[in-house]
Amino acid sequence: MEQINTGHLDAYLTAAKQAHYNTSFSPEKRGEQLIKDYNNQLNEDIEELKGKGIDDDTIESYKTRYKNLFSSWLSAKSRTFSAMITGPANFPVRRHEKANRSERRHYELWQEWRNRAKKAIVRKSKPEKTYTSELERYRAELAAMQKNHELMKEGNKRIKAAKKSGEDISEYLKTTFNIQPHMIEWTMKWGFGLTNNNANMKRVEQRIKELEKKESMKNENPITTYTFDGGKLIINYEIDRLQVMFDTRPTSQELNAWKDKGLNSYNWSPSNNAWQRKITPNAIWIVKRMLPQLTKINNNEQTGI
Repeated sequence: MEQINTGHLDAYLTAAKQAHYNTSFSPEKRGEQLIKDYNNQLNEDIEELKGKGIDDDTIESYKTRYKNLFSSWLSAKSRTFSAMITGPANFPVRRHEKANRSERRHYELWQEWRNRAKKAIVRKSKPEKTYTSELERYRAELAAMQKNHELMKEGNKRIKAAKKSGEDISEYLKTTFNIQPHMIEWTMKWGFGLTNNNANMKRVEQRIKELEKKESMKNENPITTYTFDGGKLIINYEIDRLQVMFDTRPTSQELNAWKDKGLNSYNWSPSNNAWQRKITPNAIWIVKRMLPQLTKINNNEQTGI
């Protein structure tokens, strides 16, 4: 069924026709069809973003950028030409190839932006990840892994029993584990491996412990500040970051020296005016090696640690 066309790009109809004057015997029809096609594409994008709960202002910004890139592509397209239209005599081959490359690149940039922009808009619209949400996700993941592990253990028992009795358990394997028909024989021979399950569950359990500890630290002592010669270190559980701040801007030579000590694993945050990285056991180990002499600040008093 043909999509209902909302004319976001109708203002570019004349430009679309002109873009085909040197490449088509029917520039008017080609221009009209082009506007129709990309009106449909833009409408689909708008509906997709609306369906994911994106606000009107963001959609309007997306639409404006889409139009600008569409216009740039039309402009590049209008500089292309065909020997069938302009005639083969003294045909400027190099200029023709250059114009085609430019038109193709403008189109690719536009469509690549389109795909990236939609993903970025949806990603930014998602709720900010917090310790609580991560904990919930990992706990749910662990519960599902444990359930699947027990199911696989039961499956191995059924396979072992079926080998002895000669029972056909193909339907059980297909319905319970979604085993495809061509894999039934292989599954009956080898069963379900459990080693990776145990390793993965231990990994998730460890991650849950780390997040629970962070959650506890966030509630009890969200921000702890230490000083060192030339700056301060902040353990900021509110944003889950270790932050290194210098009293004065280091020279290039000084900054390279700090990076050799471990600052190379940090990222510069202009908004926080700090070098920072995620709080992990490895990050704590690196910062202790990088800043062995730290003084903790408590209630405006300094106590060595």
